[in-house]
Amino acid sequence: MSRPRRQPESALADGYRLRPWSTSDAPMIQMAMRDVLVRQYASQLLDERDAALGAVHTWNGQWHDGAGAAWAITEPGGEAVGQVRFGLLDEELGTGSVGYWLMPEARGRGLATQALTRSSTVVFARLGWHRIELYHAVENSRSCGVARRGGYPMEGVMREAMRYPVDGRLSDEHLHARLTSDEQQNQN
Repeated sequence: MSRPRRQPESALADGYRLRPWSTSDAPMIQMAMRDVLVRQYASQLLDERDAALGAVHTWNGQWHDGAGAAWAITEPGGEAVGQVRFGLLDEELGTGSVGYWLMPEARGRGLATQALTRSSTVVFARLGWHRIELYHAVENSRSCGVARRGGYPMEGVMREAMRYPVDGRLSDEHLHARLTSDEQQNQN
């Protein structure tokens, strides 16, 4: 399958948008890592400028390789207030995973659900994946709600499946997943 050259942008409600990350967003990524909830559930801590810049370069390169996609969720003025990011787990199976976060000022508006739904559609269509998995700590009920509203039904609990870098704790994780066939059913 030929890979799309340019990662698309998408409009969300009320002037919010999805756009690829830029190196100029690195300070915002560092700031997001200071938020208690973002930090508590982050799979990777990007506290340092070089780490944030490296992540942006990696994320943008993954789109071109078909190995993932990362979008900044931006407010109407263009400032990033969140992220939705996909990573390839198994190329042969066409399986990847997705995660997301929002800054406090952007929470409670349905943005995470909109971003998850819109970006999942793009990943299925443009990267040709078959399955996208979504994991979150079992106690993270807000993330569970986003997953369900975004078309990712829960499949089960994975015991001690994640070690969070902020404190090294092992976490039981809910497993949600969406299939490309789910996507096609939603379009009918």
